[in-house]
Amino acid sequence: MTEFGCARCSGEDALTALAFCTTRLRETHRLVEQSHFGISLRVCPECGQAFAAIFTEFVDWTGGEDAQYFDFVPLTAAEVTSLAAQGSRVDLVRLGALGSVRRRLSSSWPTGKEKRIAWRTDTLSVREGY
Repeated sequence: MTEFGCARCSGEDALTALAFCTTRLRETHRLVEQSHFGISLRVCPECGQAFAAIFTEFVDWTGGEDAQYFDFVPLTAAEVTSLAAQGSRVDLVRLGALGSVRRRLSSSWPTGKEKRIAWRTDTLSVREGY
């Protein structure tokens, strides 16, 4: 068990948690919806834990294997309210700061490198993809 979530959405095995989070979390708000960048707020159906789901893709126009990043940042109820109110004008720096100070689930697949799925606690820089 972690500070945020339950064994299903925040369990120790990152691959299992990612499979659960990508298929079972229920979307409550769509803040940004672009072809290479998206931010949504989601909630775990098992424990009610809220998350910001952040997808970013960087298209390099060569080879077709573009860098893709997907992060699930756990949120408090107050943070959900604040982010939902911001809508498409969501503060990316503030969102990145939340993901930098607590354990988050991360799928990182840089161009030409191996895909890495892990629980991370390092700096999260949220920026629009292209």
